[in-house]
Amino acid sequence: MYIHSTYKLINSSKAVKEYRKELKEISKINLRRSSKFNILAVLGALRATKEIKLRENLGIYVASEYGPINDVYKLLQTINEENNIVMPFDFLNVNSNNVSFYVSQALNAKGKNMLLTSQYLSFEKSLQLAQFELEIDEISDILIGGVDESLEEVKDYEKYVNFANNQTSQDGSCWLYLNNDSSNSLGEITNIQEFSSSEELLKNIKSTYSKIALNQFALNDENIVLKLDNNKIIDSKDFFGSEGALRILDLLEYKGEHLYIAKDINNNYITIELKV
Repeated sequence: MYIHSTYKLINSSKAVKEYRKELKEISKINLRRSSKFNILAVLGALRATKEIKLRENLGIYVASEYGPINDVYKLLQTINEENNIVMPFDFLNVNSNNVSFYVSQALNAKGKNMLLTSQYLSFEKSLQLAQFELEIDEISDILIGGVDESLEEVKDYEKYVNFANNQTSQDGSCWLYLNNDSSNSLGEITNIQEFSSSEELLKNIKSTYSKIALNQFALNDENIVLKLDNNKIIDSKDFFGSEGALRILDLLEYKGEHLYIAKDINNNYITIELKV
């Protein structure tokens, strides 16, 4: 799979009205009452494809760890308070499944669209599915994004979310546009593999990678990190829910053959090889 366009939006927790203003400047789609999650997704997708002539059989994949978490939290707060009325849009905005429809609508795309989530490996699993559907000609192009809101507005969110590192949660919308055409590409994803143990993973790691990126759980796995060349590991400072999308974009900044290692809390591993 060859990468032809990318976009990265990483911010500390901004108010939804600020994103609505940015979206209004580039699109006529009406998301005035929609969730920040939907607006982040549409904004990122539009910016990732602004120089692309979209083909009809485009597959749109939105990966997310938390979905419209801030609207879910606000709805629960409203329900728990006496004499508060829940408004119709409060219910509509906690539905995460409509996000890919809005992206498709904004792009006037006619192909398949979907939202996927898989605990702490949402982007990685989504990319794996997209690769398979590209290989069997189910789609001709891939637009895939990792989209998540900052958790900072959710009180005591650390109690409910597993973090390997004490990193600040940010708003994020990171996108890749890919297909099988090698001409004028920014890079190539050459291989995606799953492993059930760190021992199995380490047997398959080559010594020739120029750079290595790890998600927060892999970075805290001493069985892996101690076996790697520390000079090749990218110091990743930015963080948001769909971390895999961000780490692939990090690797695209370097020339060479690279590796991304992702791990979840159940010790499942995915590696993505990337050539730039």
